[in-house]
Amino acid sequence: MIDVVNDTFNILRSNSSRSRILFPAYRDNERRVSEQELRFVFVEQLQKLLEKYDLFYSVETPTHGKYKFTENRKNIDPRVDKNGQSANFDLTIVDKNGNTIAIIEFKAKMATQHEYDKDFCKLFNPKESSSYRLFINLFEKIETETKSKFLEKIERCKSHYKNSSNIDVIVMAQSLREGDSFINEIY
Repeated sequence: MIDVVNDTFNILRSNSSRSRILFPAYRDNERRVSEQELRFVFVEQLQKLLEKYDLFYSVETPTHGKYKFTENRKNIDPRVDKNGQSANFDLTIVDKNGNTIAIIEFKAKMATQHEYDKDFCKLFNPKESSSYRLFINLFEKIETETKSKFLEKIERCKSHYKNSSNIDVIVMAQSLREGDSFINEIY
C-alpha cells in the first residue's frame, strides 16, 4: 500500500505517461491542484494490487459510526455521537469476503483544522473496523513553514482523537515540487 502511495506521488510530480490525468489550469494559467487528481491517480496505481490480491474498492463509503461535525450550522469540534449521522470515507479497500482492509482519506493543500479534525475523528474511531488507516495529503510545495503547520495540525488531531485507542494512522504527505521533503509518519 505504501508503494502505491509513493508511486502516486511520483506520477503526480512527474506528469508521467503512466497516468492519463491532466491538471486543469485556472484562467490565469495556474495549475489547479486538488484532492480529485490525487484520488484518481491513486486508484489507477491501486488496480495492480487489487487484482493481485483479489480486492475491491469503494468511494465515498459510509462510516459505521455516527458523527457530529456542526451544530446550528456552525463548525464544532468533530466527535463520535450516537445522535449524529453517518459520514463517508474517501476510499475503502475491501477483501472478497466484505472485510475492510483499509480506510483512506485524501486532502490537497493545507486544509483547515476543522477539515483535518473531521478526517482524524473518523480514522481514530475504533468502531470503524479496518486493518489499515491512511491519511494522504498532496501539497503544491512543502517548505519549512508548510511542514511545521501541517505537523502541528496533525499532532492536534492525534492528541484530540487518538485518546487511549491502539489505532495507528499512517500519514503521508508529499508535494508536486521535485526535491521537496516529504512526510511519512505513523500516529
